[in-house]
Amino acid sequence: MVYNYIMGKITDISQQKRNKSRVNIFIDDEFVCGMDAVTAAAARLKIGKEISQSELVAAVRDSEINSAFERAVGYLSLSPRSRREIEKYLTDKSYSREVAQAAIERLELYHYIDDRLYAESFVKSKSKKYGEFRLKSELKKRGIAQEIIDDLLDDGAGNDGATEVARKYLRSHRSADKQKLKRFLAGRGFGWDAISSVVGLLADEGAFDGDDEDY
Repeated sequence: MVYNYIMGKITDISQQKRNKSRVNIFIDDEFVCGMDAVTAAAARLKIGKEISQSELVAAVRDSEINSAFERAVGYLSLSPRSRREIEKYLTDKSYSREVAQAAIERLELYHYIDDRLYAESFVKSKSKKYGEFRLKSELKKRGIAQEIIDDLLDDGAGNDGATEVARKYLRSHRSADKQKLKRFLAGRGFGWDAISSVVGLLADEGAFDGDDEDY
C-alpha cells in the first residue's frame, strides 16, 4: 500500500532484513512501500529526491512485475507451462491480474512461454498414452487456443498411439477381453475408428484367445 500524498521527499531507503534484494522507501519520514532494489535503482530513487505519488506508484508496479516475472521463471524451470497455467499460478500467489499479464508479456517476449510449442511438446510426449479426444481435453484445460488444438489434432491425428497402448494393456492383463480393452482405450481418449482398427488387428493376431466376438 502506497502512502497517500501528492509530492514528498525521500528521507530514507533501507534494505529489508528478511529480503536483502528489496528496500523500504520512506517519504517525509513515513514508510510508504517496499520494492526490489533493482527497480529502485532504475527509477533513480535516492534520499533527498522529490517524488510524486504517481511516480512512486509506477515504480511499485514495475517492482511487482519484476517480482512476478522472476517467480514465473522459477515455476517454468520445473516444467513447461501454458500461458493460462502461468497466469493462474501468479494470481494464486496474490499478484493482480494486470501485473500477471504484464509479466506474461515479458515471458513471451523472451520466448520463455509459447502456447504452440507447449502444445506440440505435450502432444508428442502424451500421444503414446492418450488418444485424440483426451489430448484435446487436456490442452483445452490448459488454455490452449482451439485453433492450435485443431491444427495439431485434426483428422484423427493423436490416435497413432492406440496400438502401442493396447498392446501394453494386454501385456499387463492375463485375461484378454475385447470389451474391457475397448472401454480402456475409450477412457484414454481414443476415437471409435482407432479402437475398432486396433481391436481388429489384435484379434487377427490371436490376442483374444480364439474369441470370435465381433469387433
